[in-house]
Amino acid sequence: MSACEVLGDFRLRAIGGGALAGAKLFRSAQLASITPDDARVMTSQLGIRAIYDIRNEWEVLGAPEPYVVGAKTIQLEPMTTRRRKSAHERFAAGVIGEYGEPEERMVANYRRYVQEYPLLGRALRALAAEQVPALIHCVNGKDRTGVISAVIMKACGAHNDDIMQDYLLTNEINAVAIQAEADELSAGMSAHELAILMSFLEARPAYVRAFFDEINQQFGSFDAYLAHGVRLTPLQQEKLRALFARA
Repeated sequence: MSACEVLGDFRLRAIGGGALAGAKLFRSAQLASITPDDARVMTSQLGIRAIYDIRNEWEVLGAPEPYVVGAKTIQLEPMTTRRRKSAHERFAAGVIGEYGEPEERMVANYRRYVQEYPLLGRALRALAAEQVPALIHCVNGKDRTGVISAVIMKACGAHNDDIMQDYLLTNEINAVAIQAEADELSAGMSAHELAILMSFLEARPAYVRAFFDEINQQFGSFDAYLAHGVRLTPLQQEKLRALFARA
């Protein structure tokens, strides 16, 4: 994978890495901090015409995004039964230990993402149908966005090593944000609690492996997941590959 070019504080990059020019599928963190200049680059230079926002309702309300002229926003809210709590409430000394050992809750979350294939399916089928350059984002561009990006790459024939590299690149690209959040939330934590916190803030190989392992357990193979989970027809898969291919 070639060096990855990144745009803006919202850390927009091409799915699969590399230069932004020539790519048609992009990923990022939320766009609340987007500047007019960044918006113009997105639409005028990169040609982005669709923005898939996969944050939940209260995440959208907590960080509203400006309208990007020239691109339409498609809101795809994930399934969730979780209570509305801020990171300060969930990730606090004396509380965070309720989530088990480091990586335990996140591995479970990534396995649960397989149950959210209606969301994944809607996004992938819309991308295939519209055939326009598009951006996918959640809050930090790590977990939900990471899963959708990994599915796109695998569906388009990317090597597993490249999929993992693209997923883990989030740690490098989000490094400043990860450290700032860790500094803000870690007050009073023991070393064990801090290890749990970092397992929430960082992308870890165990997470994406758990996601694909759950697919195999539930569907038997990734191809079966594409056909029966996210319900992508062979023609839609071909169109998705054409969109992922660089110009």
